[in-house]
Amino acid sequence: MLRFKWWILAVTIASGLSQVTPQLTAIQDTLYNADGTRFNGVLAISWQAFDAADSSDIAAHVLQVPIANGYLQVQLVPTTNSSPQVLYSVTYSGDAGVQFSETWSVPPSSTPLRIQDVRVSSGAGSVITPPGQTQVIQIANVVGLQNALSVRPVMGTGYASSRAAVIDALGGLDGVIGNPADCVHVDGTSGACGSASAPVLFVDSESPGGTIDGTNASFTLANAPVPPSSLALFRNGMLLQPGPDYTLTGNSLQFVTSKQPSPGDVLQGSYRLAGSLPGVGFVDGEVPAGTINGTNLVFTTAQTANPIMSLALYRNGLRLRANVDYSISGTTITFGTGLAPQLGDLLLCSYRVAQ
Repeated sequence: MLRFKWWILAVTIASGLSQVTPQLTAIQDTLYNADGTRFNGVLAISWQAFDAADSSDIAAHVLQVPIANGYLQVQLVPTTNSSPQVLYSVTYSGDAGVQFSETWSVPPSSTPLRIQDVRVSSGAGSVITPPGQTQVIQIANVVGLQNALSVRPVMGTGYASSRAAVIDALGGLDGVIGNPADCVHVDGTSGACGSASAPVLFVDSESPGGTIDGTNASFTLANAPVPPSSLALFRNGMLLQPGPDYTLTGNSLQFVTSKQPSPGDVLQGSYRLAGSLPGVGFVDGEVPAGTINGTNLVFTTAQTANPIMSLALYRNGLRLRANVDYSISGTTITFGTGLAPQLGDLLLCSYRVAQ
């Protein structure tokens, strides 16, 4: 009776052990030499310690698998779902010693797999990675990796988080140095906005300093217009003329006697400051060519406005409306029917040109 109880206990223990046996994948294949003869030798399969998918603890080991007449048959624990995912290192040894090595990645499978189903890489003269060590794979051994790395931006020495990116002289990504409110220039430098990033400066609708009381004739602009002809000075919306209405010296305006601004008048001036914009020119205060006789409708400018709508055309100080009072094509200005300039009228225009 006692022996029967010991037998029941042994079966129970054996049954429990069989339940923790990890799943295995069979690898079966026939190996040949390059001359067509069947391979005879030994496969040394080594691996690092890992946990199988069912949490079985797989210890690091080296397994020697004999190959007779080319026939290979071995069962291995799958590694594609292991923790961590590891590779089997396989070395082929024949009559001439170690011939080559390769690595295997074994997936779970209920049917036998061939070597081509598990092979990851191979190479003549490769060395097996001993258990507990890592295997170094050279960049040149990964197809296409070197080309991909060559076109990939790299982190420069000045790279910084939360900064605008700029490409340095070596092609690396650096962070722009400067204050948070600075503007970034094309060359990657930074500075106060409106400095090097805007070489041409415009002043629009400035109210000249001075008392408007009907007697004061002297007024002052914040800056000296450059060139002086760029100043467009308006009084109650009417364009005034340098000479007949005022004179400009530096940033000082002097109105002609009897033409001093009166209380309630509004003075506004727009002008340019020193600077240049590559490819852009300015024409100021040009008198279009053409006869002013009350019937002539066609006048011409000295150059073609670019863009065409940059043309500002004034008649006796009042700005005219494009496509309403006149039309323009190239250098030709054509007034509408019944809108021909009359004797004594003064035409002036300003516009931009391409250089």
